[in-house]
Amino acid sequence: MINQVRGILRHVAEEELTLGVDPFELEILIPEYTRRQLQTQLGELVALQTIFYIEGNTMGGRMTPRLVGFLTAIDREFFEVFCSVDGVGVRKALRAMVRPVREFARTIQDQDVKMLATYPGIGEATAERIVAKLRRKVGKFALMVEKPIDSTVSVEVNGVPDNAEPDVIRDTFAALMSVGHTESQARLAIDRALTGKKKYKSVADLIEAIYYQDK
Repeated sequence: MINQVRGILRHVAEEELTLGVDPFELEILIPEYTRRQLQTQLGELVALQTIFYIEGNTMGGRMTPRLVGFLTAIDREFFEVFCSVDGVGVRKALRAMVRPVREFARTIQDQDVKMLATYPGIGEATAERIVAKLRRKVGKFALMVEKPIDSTVSVEVNGVPDNAEPDVIRDTFAALMSVGHTESQARLAIDRALTGKKKYKSVADLIEAIYYQDK
């Protein structure tokens, strides 16, 4: 498994870039949004979070190894979730990702089928499938902040809430931290969601509540 590559950015094309990793030059597929961010960084050192996959099928007789690259691990994670929708393969997903992941996820969370259908390669039927499958899976991406940070600290919220299990609270805190929230921001968001009487049986339930209070 190739999870990350680092090298000199040699060339940026419409759907891929070339990265110089001595003694090799690697061709890496990238989303449109990533292309726009990197096109001004030719000659600079670039690190990409990557996915390795084989393109083609055994019946066709030609199998081609490919790398797909992203600027952050959370972008890579969203891409993998996006590709889980029937009819959305790697190439279609890359073409469709023309906006920041946070904005893309919020469009799905808001069930805005009309907006999704305007993204390259995503018609109305595919947009409806995306919303149906992913609406409750993209909450943490919709809550992303601009500068993700890494942390493994534990969480304690005020008091001992009885409307969510400790594991749900802890995992929600970790999800918020993974998309760039500070400890205090994550705690505050969880505290606010837990002030009501609604029961939260899963991380998805709690994150959805946080997302709608954040709008």
